[in-house]
Amino acid sequence: MKRFLFLLLLVMMTVMPVLVVTAQDEAVVARLEAYNGSLPKGYGVTSVEDFNALLAEKELVLLDVRQPEEYAAGHIPGSFNVPIRELGQNLNLLPDLDAEIMVICKGGGRAMLAMTALNVLGYNNARMLKGGYDAWAGEELPTTTEAFVPEAGAAPEIEPAVLEAVDAYLSTLPAGYSIVAPKDVAVELTENAPILIDVRSQEEWDKDGYIEGAQHIWINEFMSRQDEWPADKDANIVVYCGGGFRGGIATVMLELMGYSNVRNLAGGLGGWKAAELPVVGAQPAEVEFSLDQFLADYVSGLPETFNALRVQDLTDAIAAGEDTLIVDVRTADEYAEGHIEGAINIPLNDLTANLNLLPHLDQNIVIVCGSGHRSAVAMTVLNLLGYTNVRSLMSGMGAWTKAELPVTDVAAEAVAGTAPTFAPEVLALVEPFVTGIPQGYYAVKAADLSAELIDNPPVLLDVRTDSEWANGFIEGATHLQLRDFMAQMSEWPQDKAAPVVVYDNPTHRSSMALVFLKLMGYENVRVLGGGVGAWTAAELPLVTP
Repeated sequence: MKRFLFLLLLVMMTVMPVLVVTAQDEAVVARLEAYNGSLPKGYGVTSVEDFNALLAEKELVLLDVRQPEEYAAGHIPGSFNVPIRELGQNLNLLPDLDAEIMVICKGGGRAMLAMTALNVLGYNNARMLKGGYDAWAGEELPTTTEAFVPEAGAAPEIEPAVLEAVDAYLSTLPAGYSIVAPKDVAVELTENAPILIDVRSQEEWDKDGYIEGAQHIWINEFMSRQDEWPADKDANIVVYCGGGFRGGIATVMLELMGYSNVRNLAGGLGGWKAAELPVVGAQPAEVEFSLDQFLADYVSGLPETFNALRVQDLTDAIAAGEDTLIVDVRTADEYAEGHIEGAINIPLNDLTANLNLLPHLDQNIVIVCGSGHRSAVAMTVLNLLGYTNVRSLMSGMGAWTKAELPVTDVAAEAVAGTAPTFAPEVLALVEPFVTGIPQGYYAVKAADLSAELIDNPPVLLDVRTDSEWANGFIEGATHLQLRDFMAQMSEWPQDKAAPVVVYDNPTHRSSMALVFLKLMGYENVRVLGGGVGAWTAAELPLVTP
């Protein structure tokens, strides 16, 4: 019997302390879980702008948790000082659990810890000022050195175990407030690597990447995923988020759950990247599409021929048996009257709707029309879409028949495939342009242009070379050779509704320039049909520099 009583006493002495600790832990866990389950959007982080607006709307309790000497050197009017380590013993300075509280420190780190602690204690409306007093003063908003001391009241009723745990945590905060610089963590990772816990969202993890070796536990699920926390509560742990704030929340949670060596990465992953330290798993940064740069890159990569093909070049290619797809972009009626043998017909306005007939981006393609204008437009559009080997027959069927080369009226069968994948932003630009090209294809005859120059002169742009310009140009024209066309946008008309006529010799480079101008939003652009050759053939004058 005595032996039984002795054993019972021994068991009670062993078990009872565990029961007390477990009960306290359960109270803390319950508060942490309740807080974690109700994290607000933005996590309580408030910008200076929003804070300033709130001051005009609400009665806010302004709690400055810096050291007394920091507060004395300058603070936000109406704020009172309770150093963060003393917060748990001064809750009688806060009105009640429903009070609208704004926590302020120097830069935001301590305020996040204090705000989280208040939320765990049961305060329902505690927030923190992003960037702290420094951000406020940086906006040149009012500051003061005159201390404000609020009237003390009765501290609210808080679960004793929770208050004890929070106070123990706050009162023993180390120097530096458990915040560690990115470069220090980088050194540790090479010597005595800490456990890294990333508390950002899955979207951030996937998009922005992460520090190699990090474990991912989203802050909104942090307490529900305790089984993923380190088993050793003395383990060296570094928590991080995007900017440091959510990392502060996780730091408080871990500390209150008994972890003894937890630090928060200063500035989060943003601070890590700013220190030029590596991340893994990041998606390539999206480069904002710039149309003018896209067109400039295209022009700079053009060959000396500007992808123009002469009749002799095409006949030589046909004779050599080269695998060349000839695409005639004239109307069906024009095509039926006679075309190059083997050429398929896709009228210009239907080009983007029939790209499945041109299934390979590296396909050798020659575009043909009547004069070379429509084919140059089509060639340019296909080049911009990504077709790498497209050329335009200079002077078109006019040059072909002039050379007494054979034509046929037998239609060639177009073999459909699967259209390639195009950059959506480019397709969205060229498709409405192609389908909206009017009858006349933006071309003006020399005689009509001559009359316009007397009555209502358009802006004339000459896109030929310097040597061609030196041999004579239409009076009043501005010289912007095509190679430099995109680089000289400052010389373009400022009014995008102004009438513009572009010319070269014959009509090829001007057709390309027309596409550039139309895609850039110019509404009234035409080309001189036949170029300088047609102008002089009409016995119209040129001038020289």
